[in-house]
Formats: sequence, structure tokens, C-alpha cells
Amino acid sequence: MAMLGLRGIAGALLAVTVVACQVPADPVGALAEQAGPVRRSDQFQAVAGNGTTLVVVGAFGAVLSSSDNGRTWAREELPGKPPLIAVSACPDGSYAALDFYRKVWLGDRAAKQWQAKELKTRANPLALACDPRGRIWVVGSNSTILASRDRGATWQETSLGEDAMLTTIQFLDGEHAVISGEFGLFLTTVDGGAHWVPGSRISDDFYPYAALFSDPSTGSVSGLGGVIVHTVDGGRTWAREPNRTGAPMYGVVGHGGETWALGVNGLVLKRTQREWIPTAQGLPAPWLRAGRSLGPTAMLVAGGAGTLQIVSTASAASGAGN
Repeated sequence: MAMLGLRGIAGALLAVTVVACQVPADPVGALAEQAGPVRRSDQFQAVAGNGTTLVVVGAFGAVLSSSDNGRTWAREELPGKPPLIAVSACPDGSYAALDFYRKVWLGDRAAKQWQAKELKTRANPLALACDPRGRIWVVGSNSTILASRDRGATWQETSLGEDAMLTTIQFLDGEHAVISGEFGLFLTTVDGGAHWVPGSRISDDFYPYAALFSDPSTGSVSGLGGVIVHTVDGGRTWAREPNRTGAPMYGVVGHGGETWALGVNGLVLKRTQREWIPTAQGLPAPWLRAGRSLGPTAMLVAGGAGTLQIVSTASAASGAGN
């Protein structure tokens, strides 16, 4: 899907218009959109939070922020309306967001005062993370890894030398991080990104949409064709786990000490006894891409057609497998 970081992502982005206002959110239903900050044309891609402010980013520069845990939202659109595909909270509470046109946008703790920093690379950027040391990392096409230690003023670029897209990056602490990519590529670091070590390939035809690790050893990666794999040994071996729907999952979220997946047709899956089971939290949305836990029984989800919703997970089946 173009909106989800694949080739041709920019062509599927839809236009949105500027509105700066707030409306209340329905805690179990879709947000109002006609005169509010959320539009049916929005295609939300990523969610982040710093403990004070929640941020959601998406098509044509849309940045939505909430200072009350998702009950109300304010809208901003960045200059030039770039397609925003990722956002991350940094250790000082500020934000870094990524657009597909090779810019990193830096915002303050309130997700305001955004400033653009150029990425001096030929690679198409696809994912971003701000690590616990405050460094900004970007991965993308041509197996490219970029890092900035000075808030985007300069960038150090490395490549694996493969014509493959790196699509996810996650820092678990200051030393440990994981990257997944096209053709089943999987990389780890134990020295804060000074060296990236290839692990066992998931499979030669695997394309990852999303990944979530709870520690350096344990994590799940979702990919093309509804495939979801799991590792308990840091990527040395991978186990394919049943996805009862067979549908592609575009986001993986940690919530309530368990792992959830979000995907096509508003599906919400929960990992239970080493398989992925659809829950009653499925939504009338073309797709879900990103989510964030808001507490023991509430999760924010975001995706296509202006889907930005808080769902209750209290009724979901309990007991996730290891």
C-alpha cells in the first residue's frame, strides 16, 4: 500500500485543508470531522507521546496534538503540506517527524514550532526513531541508515550495499536497537548504532510493515500477505504465527503488557497463545496503521479515512502467549 511506506507512497496521499480548532473526542467512537481537526481525507501514519502531549501525523503535513490524553485535539499543517510518515518523541520531550520528501521536522514538547531539516541523501526515507541519547535515526531505501547527533544539522550515512528498503527501526535502550527491511532483512546493534549486525533473514520474500520488540530478544514483525513472525532469541530464529484473518497488519502496538496488531478493514488483533486473534475492537476504517496505549483498558488507534479513535480493550480476550 502506498500510504504505508511502500514504493510510490507519495502518489496515494490525499489533500487536506487547514483548520486550527479543538473538539471533544468520543471515547468509544470516531471523532467528529466536518468542522474539527480530523478530516475524512486524513491518512494517519504514526502516533507518539512524551507523557504530556500525544501527536499523530499523516498526509499533507497534518499534525494533530492532544494535551488531555486524546480527549481533544488541535490541528496544524506544516508548510508545504509534506507527507508525514513517522514521528518519535525524544528524551527531552521534543518531537521528530519524518516526511517522504527527505526532511526531518523538529517540534517542541507541545508539538509546536516545527522546523525542517534536510536529509542530504538519495535514499527515500521510510522510518525514524529518536534514541535515548537524543540522536535521530532514519532508515530507508538502498539499505540506508542515517544518524544525526546534532538535531539534524549534520547526518552520518551508512548502507548495507543492498537494493532493499529498511522499513522499521526501534531503540530499546541506549545500546540496543533493531531494524527490519525488505527481503527479510533484520539488523541489531548492541553498541548504540556504532555497528549494525545482520541477523537471520525472516525469509527472502518477506516485506515488513511494522515491528515491535519488548526487549532485545523478544519481538514480533508483521508483513506482506498477513504474515506475522515472532522471535525469542533476538532474530536468530523466527516462528511464523497464525493470523486467523489472513489480512495484512500495518501496525504492532504494545498495550496492557500484551501485543496487538492493526490492519486492513479496521482489524484489531491480539496475540494470544502464539496466534493472532481478531477482537471486538475492529473499526469501520479502510485500514489502521498506528496505535498507542492510553492506560490499562484504552488504546488510541489511527489510520485511513480520518480514523482517530480511542477504543476500549476491557472486553478483549486475555492471556497473551510468549
